[in-house]
Amino acid sequence: MQQKALALALSAIWATNSFAAEQTAENTNTLPEVKVSAQAEDSAPKPSEKTKSYSVKSTETATRLNTSLKETPQSISVITREQIDDFKLTSVNDLLDMATGIKVERVETDRTYYSARGSDITNFQIDGIGVPFQTGLMIGDMDTAIYDRIEVLRGANGLLTSTGNPSATINFIRKRPTEEFQAKLSVTAGSWDKRRVEADVSGSLNEAGNVRGRIVLANQNRNSYLDRNSQERNLAYGIIEADITEKTTVTLGHTYQQNDTNAPTWGALPLRYADGSPRTYSRSTTPSPDWTYWNNQTNITFAELTHSFNNGWKIKTQLSSKREVGNTKLFYLDGYESRTTGTGLIYYAGRYRDTFKEYIADIYASGPFNLAGREHELVIGTSWSRANVHSIGNVTSSTLSSFNDSATFEQPDWTSWNNYGSRTQKRLNSYTAAKFNVTDKLKVTTGASMLTYKYDGIYYFADNSAEAHNKVTPYVGAVFNLTDQHSLYASYTGIYNPQTAIDKNKSILPPLKGKNYEAGFKSELANNLNFSFALFKSVQENLAQSTNTYDENGALINEAINATTKGYEFDLSGEVNDRLKVSSGYTRLMSVKGDNDQNVKPYTPRNMVKLSATYRVPNIEKLKVGASVNWQDDVHYVYNDGASVKQDSYALINLMANYELNKHWSAALNVYNLTNEKYLSSLMTGQSYYGAPMNASATLTWQY
Repeated sequence: MQQKALALALSAIWATNSFAAEQTAENTNTLPEVKVSAQAEDSAPKPSEKTKSYSVKSTETATRLNTSLKETPQSISVITREQIDDFKLTSVNDLLDMATGIKVERVETDRTYYSARGSDITNFQIDGIGVPFQTGLMIGDMDTAIYDRIEVLRGANGLLTSTGNPSATINFIRKRPTEEFQAKLSVTAGSWDKRRVEADVSGSLNEAGNVRGRIVLANQNRNSYLDRNSQERNLAYGIIEADITEKTTVTLGHTYQQNDTNAPTWGALPLRYADGSPRTYSRSTTPSPDWTYWNNQTNITFAELTHSFNNGWKIKTQLSSKREVGNTKLFYLDGYESRTTGTGLIYYAGRYRDTFKEYIADIYASGPFNLAGREHELVIGTSWSRANVHSIGNVTSSTLSSFNDSATFEQPDWTSWNNYGSRTQKRLNSYTAAKFNVTDKLKVTTGASMLTYKYDGIYYFADNSAEAHNKVTPYVGAVFNLTDQHSLYASYTGIYNPQTAIDKNKSILPPLKGKNYEAGFKSELANNLNFSFALFKSVQENLAQSTNTYDENGALINEAINATTKGYEFDLSGEVNDRLKVSSGYTRLMSVKGDNDQNVKPYTPRNMVKLSATYRVPNIEKLKVGASVNWQDDVHYVYNDGASVKQDSYALINLMANYELNKHWSAALNVYNLTNEKYLSSLMTGQSYYGAPMNASATLTWQY
């Protein structure tokens, strides 16, 4: 293996030196060749693992046109590989906790909701393609080891996602094979018997370097501060790229992840007594007996074909297949306990087997065109997806004599399986966008998507049938460059989003409709430091609002309301100087109002601050230290009888230190929740559990 690694390394070095020698031998008057090289470098955003920055120069998340952050007419922020490694953000939830404007709602240990700008985030993308969450939330705990960076585009993005949603689009960019050989191995030990091993190897698979591969492996085991809770997570990712011609590249890849959780929460802790008074617990309390578990297995296979033409145009085809299987035994508490008798609680013991399948195909072409004596850019494409979910299960329920009996509750004698039905979602989304260089200072991007969809099936005894044809979502954005460093921008995006939430008649709600407006100021400063300020407003019709009630099958009942959201955001990321890197943001929701001017989603923070920074210590050049602060103001939840529960404002402070022992070895220490803050993980459902107390981890890394 060492000989193979050395051969790959020498091959890469030889190729680099040969290229340099050829360039030196050229006549110095080679300006056209230099220009072509620069265009090739700028044709796609660079991997953040190479730049070691806390920001990126450009992205394609908004329109699929490679555009600098300064000239993207929407708010966008990036969590790069350097920041992920510095703060050991191995979980997507921990990572998104650091993203400007994102609220991670940990309603249960293994199911998570996400929101931005007062609206639910309903889908993730991987390398720019994705479909909405089939159940409206994320199941399991995604590992971050395979991603180079995560790009968060706030506001509606109906152009590429096929649904306009005023929250955000979260785009996960995978790591790609490198031509030069590189390898990395890290071992982590932490609180509650946390043990993690992660390996990442990449390089050329032949001497010519036109076939490249990469493999990433991770295993993590941990107990928990929560009673009886533990988890094992396994991850494997493999990808091969082959340049079949100088202009054509084929990519094949596969991701496997397994999450096995013991004693997960299903629902969480009741936060009030029957008389409406609040209820508190020790931080480790959970109602889940030791026989409960939540196991998930996910397989994603993808293929890409990219061809570049001599005229600057590119065509790219992406295919993706995802299969997720969930197997659970769970325990849920409902109701409110009497202070005097201990009665009033109802338990539900359930076992489920769920199968999720997704198939996606996307093809687009992009490139320059000339009009009125100026060069502009155009992208045109179409995306097709088919998603299916099928569930079987068995649930028993009865009264519980007191909360104290939940942890020792014996497993029921499961006798049969019930078919809870299936739902199929088919979508066809065609889109186009053009970026017009109106003048040297004014850039205008216009576009639209056209969505056709069909939902079929009976899922949890509710009719999920719905369809629509050729629904158009418009998009327009303008950027005016005040100087080379500063710009003003404004954008408008339509909102059209099919929903799966059901009403009291067991019918799914009508599609979410509306408008999203944004305007702001951006700066691209020295040292790759990016600043933005945004004012935003969204107007929505048919927004799903929970009634805090359930039907006889346990399905949440919603109602459609109209809502208006207003607010503003600041974001700053990149390098302040050669030593200091920052990633920070502040979000202010000035109002989230419903039809009758009522306060909508009071469990969503109206103010959030996200700040992280690292500093390389003078005179100790091998030492890097850093800190992050996540603060939110107080939130509350109102029950149907008027009682409420409140979470006061709080801040979570994390620290990091990394010391380079030598060229290949480094050691890191990370401390989380330094002040041991006690807080509820979410008030979204009126139940909750407590977040983790102060904890720490130590990591030893070898890198070649």
